[in-house]
Amino acid sequence: LNHPHICTLHDIGEHEGTDFLVMEYIEGESLADRLKKGALPLDQALRHALEIADALDKAHRQGVVHLDLKPGTIMLTKSGAKLLDFGLAKLKASEPSQNASVLSALPTEQKPLTKEGSILGTCQYRAPEQLEGKDADARTDICAFGSVLYEVLTGRKAFEGTSQASLITAIMSSEPRPVSELQSMTPPVLDWVVKRCVEKDPDERWQSAKDLE
Repeated sequence: LNHPHICTLHDIGEHEGTDFLVMEYIEGESLADRLKKGALPLDQALRHALEIADALDKAHRQGVVHLDLKPGTIMLTKSGAKLLDFGLAKLKASEPSQNASVLSALPTEQKPLTKEGSILGTCQYRAPEQLEGKDADARTDICAFGSVLYEVLTGRKAFEGTSQASLITAIMSSEPRPVSELQSMTPPVLDWVVKRCVEKDPDERWQSAKDLE
């Protein structure tokens, strides 16, 4: 994937039994670290959202679904946002894999992976179909994008729970409070954009990342 808002992969290889990736060095901070300070200013939030939507559109057009979009897999740099860590990504045309393995992961975000059909990655940004172990596609990334956008705009998680079980219940059955209720200066149209991103039924979401732009 060659795109200004996707981390460039220069090479892959193996050394003494260890697989490795040679990736672009990115100078900046993760969106997760930035969000510890609260919501981003509206103009900055929208600029980065458009950059990530464009990156997702590029990936999806190449048949790649990220499957682990979250603030920890987005870097903020002087030139804009960068999407990285395709450790859980899949090709739409590929056969289901019985085992998942990670070639790259952010040092602070390493998680063990399990077989297909189980919950992968960070539960906070999972789509309902992922939590149910169903097949995922580009619309799964769009759901995660909606959760990330909500957090960028409000400084709060779209779905919250005191345990993994209660968090899953929230994702499966509740709706986040409208962005405009938490940030009064937010244009009402963003409530609609976010709501369509995080619809429970993939058919009710935006059907492509291009739609978000």
